[in-house]
Amino acid sequence: MLKQRRFFVFVAAIVALLAAFVLAALFSQDQSESDNSNSEKTSSAEGPALQMGPVVETVLTGLDNPRGVVVLSDGSLMVAEAGIGLKSDNPQELTGRLTHFQDTNKDGDYSDEGERVVWLDNLPTYNALSEYSTWRDEVSGPGELLRHTDGHLYLTVDGGHGKIGVYEVSPYKQMGRNLSARGNMNGLAFSRDHTDIYIAESTANALSVVNIDDGTHRNITQFGALASGQQSVPTGVAVDPRNGDLLVALFTGSLVVDGETIAFVPGDSVIVRVDPESGAIEDAVLGLTTAIDVAVDGDGNIYVVEMTGGPADPIEPTHDLFDPDQAPLHGGYLRFTGRVTRYAPDGSAEYLLAEGLDMPTNITLFSPNEIYISTGQGTPNRPIPGPDGPTTIVGEVVRITLPDEN
Repeated sequence: MLKQRRFFVFVAAIVALLAAFVLAALFSQDQSESDNSNSEKTSSAEGPALQMGPVVETVLTGLDNPRGVVVLSDGSLMVAEAGIGLKSDNPQELTGRLTHFQDTNKDGDYSDEGERVVWLDNLPTYNALSEYSTWRDEVSGPGELLRHTDGHLYLTVDGGHGKIGVYEVSPYKQMGRNLSARGNMNGLAFSRDHTDIYIAESTANALSVVNIDDGTHRNITQFGALASGQQSVPTGVAVDPRNGDLLVALFTGSLVVDGETIAFVPGDSVIVRVDPESGAIEDAVLGLTTAIDVAVDGDGNIYVVEMTGGPADPIEPTHDLFDPDQAPLHGGYLRFTGRVTRYAPDGSAEYLLAEGLDMPTNITLFSPNEIYISTGQGTPNRPIPGPDGPTTIVGEVVRITLPDEN
């Protein structure tokens, strides 16, 4: 009997021990799930543990060559459109315009009915293909756009010979004086105190400054040849808010080699830093392909827009740009290869923000986390090769939202 009782005691001890293990395991699992739940709550409250990449979304579509964008304090947009490129002797048929867009239904875009008010229309427009036989589908008209602290807008307009200027636009939608008529001006930037406007003069390969009060001009510098000997064409300018330096995007001019014209040489395009007083130039970002605009944030980071990744089939000057049944052609530039990249102040540590864009032209840095890019340069609705097959040119404004790195 004693042995039997000992056996039962032993078995009871084993069962108790197993029960203890089971209870411990269940408690551990519950605690783990509780910890995970708390972790998820903490992550939800404090933000995701993993850093998200840039969010790229279209906020405006169906535009005719959008260029300069200004973001107003209420979140609405002012957009300059170069038009469709069809030149006319009848001013009422011209399609360049300046438009105000408001997201009245708060759906995140500005493309709905009733969300646009045209401030100025029937502004000049033309296509360089027909005007200058460039073998490229390039539309010009209203271009860069700035907003002064006093509410005035400053708008470049390129209508070809004798129709060029930097116009002052009042808050009452009236076009006023012309501050400059010195050739094609693709880039504008205010001085830090908003008393002057810096101008990238593309046709003159120069950089100048105009005083807003009295309209006096001063030449800052002339840009020399690029690496392969082609012209350096200034297409964008920005002011470094830290020190007042100017950052200028130099697009490459065409190059003739053994009788053959090369539209541009990939890798020769650069961003340069210019002293606004002395005109001294130094390289800021090298090895670009088609730098067409530039911006700088408060930390000195440099944002670069490259219009395309390479040259493509040229387009005959006699080509009917408005025939919807024409075969899809790139039109001189490889479509859907544009990109936006951020560089450190010293030009290193690149960070790709967006790629695969269709011919981007202008950048607006609203904040270090919110960037607006104009895309779709060329004759609207012209057939072109797309990433998923034939498509057409559509003017759009794209917003890039960056994660908060703090």
